[in-house]
Amino acid sequence: MSAIASSLISLSILFVLHTVNFLIFETHGSILLTPLTVGTAELILAALAALCVFTRPSRDTTLTTTVLLMVCTVWTAVGLSNISWEMIIPKLYERNISVEEYSQRDVLLPGHGVLIVLYFIFSVCLILHNKKKDMVVFMLVASLLSVCVIINTWTNFKGHSLLFLSLAFVTAYVSVRAALEHFTGNTETKPSDNKTNFDDKRVIRYALNVLSLSPWVLRSSTLTKNTVISFIWPLVSGLFLLFHGISGMRRGNTTISTYSIVDGLFWASLGGSMYITVIKDFSEILFPAVSIPLSMILLTIAAVSLHSEILLSLEYVLLSGFMLTLTFKREVSLAAFTWICFVVYMYGYIASLFKSFSFKIQLPVGQKVFSKLRQKFCMQKILAENKVEMVNSSNVFESDPMLGISKYATLENIGYVSNIISVLSFSWVPHETTLLSLPWQLIFGCFIQFVVGFIGFSRGKTLESSFFLIFASFWSIWGSLRSLDLIGSESGMSLGVGLSGFLLVGVVFLGMSITVNKVWIGISLCFVLFMLTSLLQVLGISDGFIYEKTAAVLYSLSLFYALLSSTLKLTFVREVLPSGKPLLQISKITKYNDQILLASSRRARGVKEIAEKLKTGGICGIPTDTVYILAACCHQPKAVERAYKSKKHGKDRPMSVWISNFKQIEVARHEFSSLLWDFLHEIWPSNVSVVVKRGEWVKSLGLGESEKYVGRSDSIALRIPDSTITCHLIDQCGPVTVTSANPTGEGDTTHHLQVLAKLGIEMCDGILCDGPSRENAISTVVDCRDIDNEKLGFFRIGLTPKSAVLGILHKLLEKRSTTNGDSHMNGIANAAFDTKM
Repeated sequence: MSAIASSLISLSILFVLHTVNFLIFETHGSILLTPLTVGTAELILAALAALCVFTRPSRDTTLTTTVLLMVCTVWTAVGLSNISWEMIIPKLYERNISVEEYSQRDVLLPGHGVLIVLYFIFSVCLILHNKKKDMVVFMLVASLLSVCVIINTWTNFKGHSLLFLSLAFVTAYVSVRAALEHFTGNTETKPSDNKTNFDDKRVIRYALNVLSLSPWVLRSSTLTKNTVISFIWPLVSGLFLLFHGISGMRRGNTTISTYSIVDGLFWASLGGSMYITVIKDFSEILFPAVSIPLSMILLTIAAVSLHSEILLSLEYVLLSGFMLTLTFKREVSLAAFTWICFVVYMYGYIASLFKSFSFKIQLPVGQKVFSKLRQKFCMQKILAENKVEMVNSSNVFESDPMLGISKYATLENIGYVSNIISVLSFSWVPHETTLLSLPWQLIFGCFIQFVVGFIGFSRGKTLESSFFLIFASFWSIWGSLRSLDLIGSESGMSLGVGLSGFLLVGVVFLGMSITVNKVWIGISLCFVLFMLTSLLQVLGISDGFIYEKTAAVLYSLSLFYALLSSTLKLTFVREVLPSGKPLLQISKITKYNDQILLASSRRARGVKEIAEKLKTGGICGIPTDTVYILAACCHQPKAVERAYKSKKHGKDRPMSVWISNFKQIEVARHEFSSLLWDFLHEIWPSNVSVVVKRGEWVKSLGLGESEKYVGRSDSIALRIPDSTITCHLIDQCGPVTVTSANPTGEGDTTHHLQVLAKLGIEMCDGILCDGPSRENAISTVVDCRDIDNEKLGFFRIGLTPKSAVLGILHKLLEKRSTTNGDSHMNGIANAAFDTKM
């Protein structure tokens, strides 16, 4: 079932549950479910609905996804409110505080009020575009329900059950339609739909930022009295922004996803601090130890983003001012910054909708104002100015520092920011309010850094990713202990033993950092010093706090320098602030980069250079639709023999042949049966290798004496890979023989950085660098030698399941039976690989 249908079904169940509960209340005056039960159900079902969309995003359903995430955010927040209300009320009675001071109006009005405005703007755009009328009806009913919720905070209003029933009906209708479209494959759209390229990433980001800001907007309008009790809106919206940003990075949009993650970190941590303030009755929400450095980081982000979009830059300047006025309790300034931020976010929300629907009127956001400045520093101009030198150089890593960067490129910067906030909140929060730093430690220090560490491995920087995992472990444990005021207690010696373990790991990583660069040496050294000072404090040494604060400042400065260096490198595509060369050079990529061809797959020139290397007898590591492979041109027998012997294959591990189009094996057509020829057309391009009978046609490949190294005596494996880069390469150099790009018995190679590390310069003449593999899985190998008897064998089951291959054969046999087997079918040939086009 599609993600949209699953999400809608979860929401429909939620609305049915509310319908029954309110119907019993309106008819009998009693409730069926307690607020705690209802809140738990709301939280689970709404979060489940959002999870369905986050984990299975689709570019074809971005508009519906946006509406669903807005709805899920609201009901997740309402569910959290109902749950927390049961926990807050006893705390209020303990402190003799009137419950009326924490009324439900202050809790529900901000989110529902802003949601009505967001829905209204969205609906108007949909009506003007004449698109998704079912979503218009859905948002209309949801808006009416929000109006009833707001009215109910002043007076007892009946009719909730009817509205919830209407929402349940509309949601069920849309979910059934989405499920039918998914199962039948009928996803035809109107001609006007093709004009829409809905930018859900920006729209969702702006909508969630507006929801996060809603408590202060309503408070400055005197419609509510207490902003702290409205913690559910920034907390839930921040968490949704985090997941939205991470999901966006998985889809390859690093820029706006990075901004979403930064926003989510701030709002979720602020919402957590607000909740602690409600429980503990603190007078502060934010503290200068976090707000001042974070404001500087936001201003840095604003300065960097200025070259791409003025609106984004303005947002972070205003958010920095909002945070500082909130910290130092400047009511007039806070109200001003709140409303300016609100207007700017709403402007961005409307501008994103207008752009998505391709309206004639477009609201400017300042994207091209500084384009000349960017072009001045971008790598294209650097390459243009040094064209001759760059073309003749094989040292591509020197000329292109962005080579091999992955879709998770900016996560490293997020890790630096998170560490800065974590260390400052750990060391500089006043002792009497240490509990307020807990959300910042858990979100900045624990959650996001674990994400950075685990996902960061896709960039091939395993040591740096391991650093972030160590940081995450340290802040999640020691940050929580400090926030709970447990450090320095009677368990000091026990804590010291644990901290000594971290210290030992830190020293090990310090030694390993000399192989990375000087920036990481500085970060590792400061981290070790910081743990030493924490150990002094745990052991009761009086000057531990002074040493700790000094080490914290040094640690923060080293991280901030790393942040600036990495950000400027990503922005201007060259190293502005030097990170320094490693003290010990062990990387083969950097050691032999002047002796081996390292070409970028993102440039046509890079593919051409590797093709020329293969045509002249070289063997190269290239990316595919699965993992990296070692290739040699079929018409270069010595290269084929060298590739075979360099891997030290046994006779049970023969090489296979890859082609890019059927014209390259046209000579084999008279030797293949019509069924086999049709089957090959149906199943290729794909990650399926097909074993066929050996024949005279093999000689046309030009293998010569190296033919004995390819296939077996009676068979040979063929494949057209499902990779544009690989097929484009083979188009230029002709059919290639391939084998895995790793020594026999070792794991598959899933990143271009691993190719040279595993094979060495003697076994590889060039690498087509494409970052992490698209799929970390092997291909499926199918035996088609007995296909004329309608039988297939399977040597290996990989990415494509056995059932899918058999399904293709059965479908082909059914097609052939309708023609009585007399006519030859061409199958589904991929025109993209036709050399005449």
